[in-house]
Amino acid sequence: MTPSPPRGPQDIRGMVPTLNNTGFMSMHMNGCVQAFVDFASTCTSEVLDMGCAFGIATHAALATGARVLACDMEPRHLDAVTEQTPLDERSRLRTQAATLPGAEFPDGSFGAILCSRVIHFLTGPDIEQSITKFHRWLAPGGKLFLITDTPYSGYWKAHAPIYEEKKRAGELWPGFIADTSVYLPASSTRSSGFLNPCDPEILERVCREAGFVIESAAYIGRVTESGATPLPDARDHAAVIARKDQP
Repeated sequence: MTPSPPRGPQDIRGMVPTLNNTGFMSMHMNGCVQAFVDFASTCTSEVLDMGCAFGIATHAALATGARVLACDMEPRHLDAVTEQTPLDERSRLRTQAATLPGAEFPDGSFGAILCSRVIHFLTGPDIEQSITKFHRWLAPGGKLFLITDTPYSGYWKAHAPIYEEKKRAGELWPGFIADTSVYLPASSTRSSGFLNPCDPEILERVCREAGFVIESAAYIGRVTESGATPLPDARDHAAVIARKDQP
C-alpha cells in the first residue's frame, strides 16, 4: 500500500517530508497556491501541478472542477495523490512521473501551471530552460504560478549574508549553495547537495526573459496553520504570477 503523507518533524510546523527526502510539502496553501486553484477553476484546458508531492494543490483544484495533470519525480507521491482523490473526481486527474528540466509536454497544453518549491533544486541554466518550457506549454492567456525558497528560508538563513554580498556584486544566481550539508543539522535526514534559493527579482527576470508578462512578484511567508496569515514582512518564499499573452 502506498503510504499516506507522513507527519512532519515537530520543529517544522505545517510541513511533511517527501518520501524521497528531497524536501518538505506544506500542508496549507499560501496565497499564490490559492490563486492557482482559483484560476484553475476558470480554465477549460487541463492545468499542470509540477512537483505536486502529495497533491494539496491538485486536490484543491480538482474540487473546483478543474482537470489536472499531477506531475512529480517520485512515483509513490503520484500513487498517494490518486488514492486520496475522491472517486468522482478521478476522471479529471492524470498523473505522470517526470523531472525538470527534462519533462516534455506539447506546446499550448495547459491553461495554468503551478510549480511550487521545485526549481530551487535546479542550477541557473536549468531554471531558465524550465521556465522557457513553461511558457511553451501554456496556452495563450494561461498563467504560471511559481514559488521558490529564498535565502531567508529555514536553514538557508545562515547563508543570507553571502547571498546579499553576491547580489550586490551583480551575480545572476547569488543564492546558490554548493553544499547544503554545511547548513543542515547533523540529525537531518534530508538529502544534501546543491540548492539555488531565489528572490522575487530573480524569478521576475527569468520569467520576463522567457516571454512572460509579470502580474505580481513578491516575498511571501510560510503558512503553518489552516487559515493562518503569514507575517506581512516574512520572506520565506518568493512568488511570481506570470501570464502568457496572445502572440
